[in-house]
Amino acid sequence: MGRRFLIAALVALAAVAFAAPVGASVDGSPDWIFPVVGEDGVDWAYSDTYGAPRSGGRSHLGVDIGTYGVKGVPVVAAYDGTVRYVNWSSDPGNLNPHRCCTMSIDHPGGWSTVYIHLDNDTPGTDDGQGWGIAPGIVPGVEVRAGQLIGWVGDSGNAEGVYPHLHWEVVSPDGHVNPTPHADSATRISEPIPTEYSGYFWDDETSVHQANIDIIAELGITRGCNPPSNDRFCPRDSITRGQMAAFIRRMLELPASETDHFADDSESIFAGDIDAITEAGIGFGCSESTYCPNDALLREEMAEFLVRAFGYDNPDALDLFIDDEDSDYQASINALGVHGITKGCNPPDNDDFCPFDTLTRAQMATFFARALELGT
Repeated sequence: MGRRFLIAALVALAAVAFAAPVGASVDGSPDWIFPVVGEDGVDWAYSDTYGAPRSGGRSHLGVDIGTYGVKGVPVVAAYDGTVRYVNWSSDPGNLNPHRCCTMSIDHPGGWSTVYIHLDNDTPGTDDGQGWGIAPGIVPGVEVRAGQLIGWVGDSGNAEGVYPHLHWEVVSPDGHVNPTPHADSATRISEPIPTEYSGYFWDDETSVHQANIDIIAELGITRGCNPPSNDRFCPRDSITRGQMAAFIRRMLELPASETDHFADDSESIFAGDIDAITEAGIGFGCSESTYCPNDALLREEMAEFLVRAFGYDNPDALDLFIDDEDSDYQASINALGVHGITKGCNPPDNDDFCPFDTLTRAQMATFFARALELGT
């Protein structure tokens, strides 16, 4: 395969592989970030109390996220949006401090979230003289998912009760139970910084960050959280079904009239799976099944790329010590010979970790190296 075609093919593959997915957690709602930073059971806890009776004939319209008696735990926006109310006021010039501290944020698609009982106390006191809303957060201001908007407290009718955030989720049709959204939300250990290096905030500690930024600079990836696309989701896995689609589109393979596997009829990738198998590139997880929803293993990735691009290992070099039990050992070594992989245990890099799942970050590095731009 010519080098020019290989580079063009890899760019096409990457463009498909890293197209930003439209994530949804429950009933078409956004893929939330959990509104209180920290770790479940350590920094905060909650339970499903939506609809529980309250005084005056009211019912509970949110979920209470308690912070074990600690005020001042950071609260973040659960999704991109625009601040609508602060202290129940939509006027940035009239934020009545006597009604501190509440907030609501409007999100795309007609969704909104509400944050109540933010901290209104001077640190270390219960004097009601504080301001539990982050600087610059006023009605009309745009915020990003994970951005600091305030701190947990006991304001409003929570005075005398344990500090907690009352969090509501409102769909286009009205209030919904926040619990499923809280359960599925991404947890973060600290608010997302307003400034960070590179294109994405969630790859700062990844050894693949430079290569992720390379493919972002080339326009190959736009991130994983539209419309902001400031996250790359480097630890997310790629499935076997997705890999089939990437390869078929890259090579423009024709449809197959043969149904090669018994377990992919419900998969959106069924046609892609049959097409790449017909071309001699695809292979199953057994003789009759493909396992389209399984996360792609690193050893399988090696086999797919060797079949697609024709990498060889003419000197039969054995570069890794942990792939002896892999059915795809020859392909793993071929990738190593061509510099597409350097192993998984730097600086020695004598392991390949064949049975680990392949992450988006790792795939970014494979692409960047194939384009002779990566490290």
